[in-house]
Amino acid sequence: MSRFDSLATKYDALTLRERGIIFFAALFGLLMLLSMPVESLWKEYRLASQTLSQTRATNHISEQQLALYQERLAQDPHRDFLQRKALLEKEHQQLDKALEEQTLDMVPARLMPTVLARMLDGAKGLTLTGFESIAPVPLIEVGEGEQKLNLYSHGMALTLEGDFFAVQRFVEAVEGLENKLYWKRMDYRVKAYPKAEVQLMLHTLSVNEDFIRVANQ
Repeated sequence: MSRFDSLATKYDALTLRERGIIFFAALFGLLMLLSMPVESLWKEYRLASQTLSQTRATNHISEQQLALYQERLAQDPHRDFLQRKALLEKEHQQLDKALEEQTLDMVPARLMPTVLARMLDGAKGLTLTGFESIAPVPLIEVGEGEQKLNLYSHGMALTLEGDFFAVQRFVEAVEGLENKLYWKRMDYRVKAYPKAEVQLMLHTLSVNEDFIRVANQ
């Protein structure tokens, strides 16, 4: 009797329940054997699919970056610089205009000694006993490089002697100037009635930093 016949005889001797158990066990084992290559192929497919998705995403980002680079290359590389320069020039012109409007009706710093000397010549009863030029004070600074512009406050201190009415006439003359001077301080002291000493501090604005000098300097 062959081995196969022996197994067939033993199988025939089994009950129906035992035969069912053996059948399902054999079927399960067969399915397990068949599923192993399928599962391996499925894992490989999923891995390949994920890799493909990542590659597509990376490629999309690369395309966007390439498009951005091409757009920048197509633009004028000096455009931003030229726009910034134009903006600064416009601001500079606006500031120049504003400074001109502020200083238009003021006595130019270089003419202050001449203007005051002429006024003192016409102020009877007053004597100039002291004159001091005050160092220019920078107020604002605008622009850059060669276009830099500063506005300076130029001042001078005067000491005058005379009676009250002579001082009053001089003050009225200063206030009546077509070109203005700013008052910063006035100190009036009676020395020996009716004589008095007056200390005046006047100032004007200019874009020139030079000191104000007395007329005979």
